[in-house]
Parts: sequence; structure tokens; C-alpha cells
Amino acid sequence: MRSSKRNEGKRALVFCFPILLVSLSLASCFSREDAVLDKTVLVVNAHEVSTREFAERLASKLRDFDALHAKDESSLDRAKEDIVHQFVLEFVTRDFATAQKISVTKDDVEAKARDVRSSYPDDYAFRRALADGNLSIEKWKRDLEFSVLQKKVVEAVTEKMPEPTEADLKADFDATKTQWQQPARVRLRQIVLEKEDDAKRIMDELEAGKSLAALAKEFSVAPEGSNGGDTGWLDKGTLEVFDQAFKMKEGARSKILKSPYGYHIYELIKKEPETRLNFQDAKAKIRARLMEQRSQTLFSQWLEAQVRKSSVKRNDAVLRAIKVSTRGS
Repeated sequence: MRSSKRNEGKRALVFCFPILLVSLSLASCFSREDAVLDKTVLVVNAHEVSTREFAERLASKLRDFDALHAKDESSLDRAKEDIVHQFVLEFVTRDFATAQKISVTKDDVEAKARDVRSSYPDDYAFRRALADGNLSIEKWKRDLEFSVLQKKVVEAVTEKMPEPTEADLKADFDATKTQWQQPARVRLRQIVLEKEDDAKRIMDELEAGKSLAALAKEFSVAPEGSNGGDTGWLDKGTLEVFDQAFKMKEGARSKILKSPYGYHIYELIKKEPETRLNFQDAKAKIRARLMEQRSQTLFSQWLEAQVRKSSVKRNDAVLRAIKVSTRGS
């Protein structure tokens, strides 16, 4: 998702057909020539993709292109081919899920949504990010639904994949010893407020003997507030506002500190110096990484095989007719 600053100085992009203009904005500002927009541009197995659907997805892809790059024929052709490939992969995945009776429930999507939203300091920041990306909640949740479905399909395809042996793990550790440096880290209990005045009032209550954990549960706008402000372990360099904690003694409290997320007050629960992990400490991480690599390789091979077996029909005349021109913002 782009910040509003990245939008400055850019010119609006529009798709140009011989008889219509289609806005590259996801606001779907289409002309009245719906007959052209509803024309089938791609058929993957039994799934049809209209020009409208293709244009919307291409518009989303080109959002981060400047006008000159977007108008370049070779760049535009590559973008179109990427979108064709995206649709093929999506339909192949959905067909397999249907055949294997793999489904995504509303609860699955809501759980994923909560997980994503928890990475933002508050609901306003989350909705601002959606607005900056011209994404509606509905479109965002549709994308989440496919993300969850794809994960379930990957798990189904790779469920019988053998785990790495002890010898595999040891060989990888020996080859990557320099990577197993554990940076210095701290564990904090914090409260984050939107306004400095609120932070000052909380500081007064802390100095009067109130518990930071209790105040965090009641007032913090950060995701860990519901857990009494416990951040878990944070590596040095995670966020500038936390780096002062590495100079504090365990049990000490910070002053009011400002970051892009608000005004922080935290207490240092525990800190650990930089260390080098031994094989036993690193083994779980190595196993997870090797399993992820093997899973990606196996799934990619499976996906390529499914794509080769698929029926893909393109309306190349319509695809070639999609051009990009610039229009004053």
C-alpha cells in the first residue's frame, strides 16, 4: 500500500480502448460502454474473465508505476502477461480446492483479518492504509479469502513431504554458522497513547503507584494492550523508540517517547545481550526454514504441472487494445 506522499507529482493513468476510457483508479469509473468492458478476455478451464475484471486487476498492478513506465509498451505487455498468469494460478488453485473439498469459512477470514489488523496501531491507521491503496474492505477481504485458501491448498499438496533428517539440519547449520547470531533483545511492558496530554496523565498515575499493566489494558492503543502491554522479545533496531531500553536496567521505566505510532511509556521486563546460537538452539529454526523451502519448491512444481494441463484461451485482440494514456489529475 502506498503512502499519499508517493502519489504526489504523478499523473492519473487511464486505459484506452478505441471506444472507451477505463479509469486505472480502483474506484471503477468506467464509461457507459459496458458491452466492451463485459467482453470475455480470458477463459481458464471453465472460468471466464471479463475485460472489466482484467482492467481492474491491471490497474491495481500499475498503481506503483509512474506514467512513463506504465505507457512503455514492453512494460505494459509484461504487466498484462503477469495478470494473465495470476488468473491462471488462481483458477487452478480454486479448482483443486473444489475437487478436494477444501473451503474457507467466514471465521477463517475473520481470524486472518484480525491478525493483519493487529499489526496496525489502531483502526484509523488500518483504514488509512486501505484508503491509500484504494482498497475497499470488501476487496481486501476477498483477497484475504484467497490467501487463506491458497495456504490450505499448499498444506494439502505438501502434507506428505518428508521432514529433513538430523544430518540435513547439521549440514545446513555448518554451512550457515555465521548467520546464527542472536542480536541483543529486550522484553518490554508498554502503553501507547495517541495524544501527548494523555501520556502525561498516564505518567502521573504511574508515579502515583498505578500498575502499567492495568493502565495498558484500559488505555493503550497498541495491539498488546489487551495483554497488559507485554511486547514479547524485541531485537535491537526493531524501532528507534525502543533502542533506549538497551541502556536501561531491568525494572526501570522510560520517559514519554514519541514514535510514528504515538506516545510510548514502557518498563523494561528483561534484556539479553547478543549471543551466538549453537546447533541445538538453532535446530528448530533450521527445520522450519528447510521445510518452507521444500514446501515452496514442491508446490511450485505441482502448480506448474497443473497449469500445463489447464485450458487457457485468450482474446489477444482485446488484450492488445488495452493501452495506457495520461490524464491530468
